[in-house]
Amino acid sequence: MKDYSKIPEELKNMNQWVCAWDNSKIPMKAFEKKAASSTAPDTWSSFEQAEWAVENGYYDNLGFVFADNGLVGIDIDAGFEDGLMTPLCADIMTACKSYTEKSRSGRGVHILLRGTLPFHGKNNLAGVEIYKARRFFIMTGKQLIFPTIIENQEAIDYVVEKYFKEVEKENGGKSALVQKIYAPKFNKPEGGKIPVRPDYPPIASGGRNLSLTSLAGAMHNTGYTPTQIYAELKFVNMTQCKPPLDDRELQTITESVTRYRR
Repeated sequence: MKDYSKIPEELKNMNQWVCAWDNSKIPMKAFEKKAASSTAPDTWSSFEQAEWAVENGYYDNLGFVFADNGLVGIDIDAGFEDGLMTPLCADIMTACKSYTEKSRSGRGVHILLRGTLPFHGKNNLAGVEIYKARRFFIMTGKQLIFPTIIENQEAIDYVVEKYFKEVEKENGGKSALVQKIYAPKFNKPEGGKIPVRPDYPPIASGGRNLSLTSLAGAMHNTGYTPTQIYAELKFVNMTQCKPPLDDRELQTITESVTRYRR
C-alpha cells in the first residue's frame, strides 16, 4: 500500500485532486473512470476520495492540480543520476527550501512552494518545468529534505531568471507550452478514409503522451471521427513510440480530445 502520510496537510485540505494509472500522464476523475481536466475543477475531488480510489485499486496514483491559487510547482526530470543528486536539482532545492518529493520514476523531483508566476507555466525543454495553473503533479509522498510548504517568492524568481530566461527568446517570444508538439498536416477525410498518411518522426518515451495528444487534437480539428483518430494513434504508437503506450492510454487520449467541439 502506498504511503501518502508525508504529503502536507495544506495540500490534502484542497479539493484539487485527481488520479492516474501507471505509465500514464492523463488525469482521471477519482469518482468515475473518465478523464479529468487540469482546467475543469468539477472533475477534481478531495484528497480522501482520490486516496480511496488508489487504495481500492481503481487507479495506481493520485495527483494534485495547480489552480493559480498561490501554489507553484517545479518539476525536475533528472533530479538523480546513478543514485546521486544532480547539481541542477541541488541548486533549485537549496534555493526553494520547500516541500520536496521524489517523482514516481525515482529519478525526478517535485518541489511545491507558495508564490506566483507571471505566466501559467513553462517547460525550458532542458528538464525543468514550472507551473502555477493548468497542470498537475502525480504525488508520491516520498518526501526528501524539506517537509513543509513555505512561501518563497525570491526562490521562484531565481529559478525563472536562471532556468527560463531564454525560453521565450528561443521560441520567437512564444511560451514552450503553446507550441505544437507533434501535429502533422492532414487533408480532410474523403469517403471516411485518411487519404494520405504523413511521415511520422520517432517519439521518445518522455514525449509519447504529449505527442499523441497533440496528434489527436490536430486530427479532431481537421474533422476526423473518434474511431479514425484512435486507429491512427494505434498505428503511430506501434511504429514510432519507443516503447509503445498501453492501449488503454490511447483510448483515454481519444476520449479526452474528442469530447470537445471542433
